[in-house]
Amino acid sequence: MPLGDRILQPLLLRTLTHPQWHQLFQKRHDWWRRLRNKPHQVVVWLSLTDPYSYLLVQTLPQFATQFDVQFIFKILPYQEPNQYFSYYLRDAWHLAQLHQLQFHHFHAPSQEQCFIASQLLLANRHLPIDEFLTLAKQVFLCLWEHQHQKLATLTLRFGQLSNSTTRKKLHQAEVLFNASAAQRPAAMYYQGLWFYGIEELNYLAQHLSQKALNMTQGGFVLDDEQHQGEQHYLINDPQQLAYIRAQKHELHYFFSFDNPLSYIYLVAVAQLCEYYQIKLNLKPVLFEDMMSRPWQNRFEHLQGLAMMYHLQLNRHYILSAEGTAHCLALFVAAKQQDKALEMSLSLLEAIWKNSQDLSYWPHIKPLSQTLHLTDSTLKTYLKQATWQAQIDDNTAIWQELDLPCVPSFYLQGERHISFCGAYRLWAIENALIDSAKEMPKLESPSTNLS
Repeated sequence: MPLGDRILQPLLLRTLTHPQWHQLFQKRHDWWRRLRNKPHQVVVWLSLTDPYSYLLVQTLPQFATQFDVQFIFKILPYQEPNQYFSYYLRDAWHLAQLHQLQFHHFHAPSQEQCFIASQLLLANRHLPIDEFLTLAKQVFLCLWEHQHQKLATLTLRFGQLSNSTTRKKLHQAEVLFNASAAQRPAAMYYQGLWFYGIEELNYLAQHLSQKALNMTQGGFVLDDEQHQGEQHYLINDPQQLAYIRAQKHELHYFFSFDNPLSYIYLVAVAQLCEYYQIKLNLKPVLFEDMMSRPWQNRFEHLQGLAMMYHLQLNRHYILSAEGTAHCLALFVAAKQQDKALEMSLSLLEAIWKNSQDLSYWPHIKPLSQTLHLTDSTLKTYLKQATWQAQIDDNTAIWQELDLPCVPSFYLQGERHISFCGAYRLWAIENALIDSAKEMPKLESPSTNLS
């Protein structure tokens, strides 16, 4: 990266992302709300073919009774399942098991039934929030369990919009959604901030509580997160633990140096693997669209998540294509010396904590000291793309898993299971618990009465 860019880019980022700018941005929403004499509003975007939306409507009733906000519901039009739909279904099923929610059927509802459901929901948004959410839960249940007759009965009871009005409202919602910074359905929007799915209800609750909108003054906890802050592992029975450790599981951790979640979860997943004696295989990947960073608009949220893991995440990061290539070159060199984990942590920390430019020789050289390379050898590593073949292999393997994002976790054992994104370490432990169910039961010693 040119020296001028290296100096000016952090200054520009610090100016644009200064906390005072963020505070002014938040106050702008509040000023506009007060000017219009409107209550605090949370806009909820639902898709009838989205399994995460199905889970969200099951948890919102509890949430709505606790916070003094007005909910505005937007219904998105039918969408054909994409290449990741099978993963979304599996992931939603595991989430439902964790939170004791309903999700049993793995076939998406039809376009015809979704349109009927849209007519029904859009016609009844005027209902009190508790009544509307009760109806929404019933509608999603009918769709996903393919109870067409029950859906028809609800339509007769509550009424529906005309076809033309429904199409118009669905189109308007789609245009607004596509023009926004939203990344996926099951999204909640409040004063410039986006929250996704049941996993982030706790964060929205914290934000609303800071605004004194919590009517109960009690914390909203959907479920304890076992992997935030101090590690509290689910399995501590000595026999189960010994059985799991003896299974010789392997965990592939696919990550990108260009992704802050890869940094946040690397330490936690390494600790988890050490506890369960799982072999951890680090597999950095490289995408063609490395400059696409949808997480940039959610950096404050990511910083909060990093703090839960006792990590610092600096908004003023610098990572160019050359810097990424240097990271991959050092990773491959470190792997040859069985130092892949140590090097990965050092590189990610340099980028996301220390805001170092790893295309810059004085920044990259100290990170290579643990490899005991001479300057000439190090420069050769950095100039030659000897890392390309290995990283391409990692990327190809990751793409075969059909996972939508990194970091990704692929657990190998008697059964293979894959997850990706934030808030998924519990899923690895759940898979280990399932494997422990196959553990032979020890027979209790018989008592000799003679």
